[in-house]
Amino acid sequence: MTVKSRKVGNALVLTIPAELKVPQNTEFEPYVDEAGNVIFKKVKSPLTADEAEDIHTFMDQFQPLLQKLKDR
Repeated sequence: MTVKSRKVGNALVLTIPAELKVPQNTEFEPYVDEAGNVIFKKVKSPLTADEAEDIHTFMDQFQPLLQKLKDR
């Protein structure tokens, strides 16, 4: 399979084919190796999915207060 870079705004974009089954919102660190190959290395999250959800749940408790304070 071959993909082609395309310009979107000020960036070049490489499409990831669906058959590779890369989950949406997966983060990668891109770099170009000495041979000119573009490599995307997956970034490992320091948190598990449950820990990340716990943080979001905790932060959601403060949304009303943040809304109240934002215009001060």
